[in-house]
Amino acid sequence: MKRSAADRDALVSEIARHGLGGLGPTREQLRALVEADRDGPLHFLNLLAYHDAARYPAAHPLAGRGGSGAEAYARYGAVAARHVAQRGGRLALWNAVAQQIVGADAGWHHVAIMEYPSTEAFLDMLRDPDYTAALVHRDAGLAKTEIVVTRPLLPVGTD
Repeated sequence: MKRSAADRDALVSEIARHGLGGLGPTREQLRALVEADRDGPLHFLNLLAYHDAARYPAAHPLAGRGGSGAEAYARYGAVAARHVAQRGGRLALWNAVAQQIVGADAGWHHVAIMEYPSTEAFLDMLRDPDYTAALVHRDAGLAKTEIVVTRPLLPVGTD
């Protein structure tokens, strides 16, 4: 969907209300994604490392109740997977990191690949209030993350 510069700015500002940098994209990364406006499929490679214990805000009902960062992230993941599927995407891969054999060990626990039919599907999810309400679980669980948007070079769904 081609947007005017003013519409792109408004969209970036709307999504930025949920937090930028750290566990979310920077304003510049978000703007580049909106401007790219890619059709898919697109695969978002997620590298995930969790806190030992979930870190909910003090006022949250789950604060101080124990639970691991991985458990908190699983709460977010269930909501995110439902929203991805509602927009025609899917969880393409969910793996535990068993070993790093090249490069410095970055401490990743899981790798996930989410497939989206387009940039627009991803952006639509980021604007959904039910999805954004689940970000508290993501933030409570993740110590760090990196997400890379990729495009398949081979046809999807073939052997």
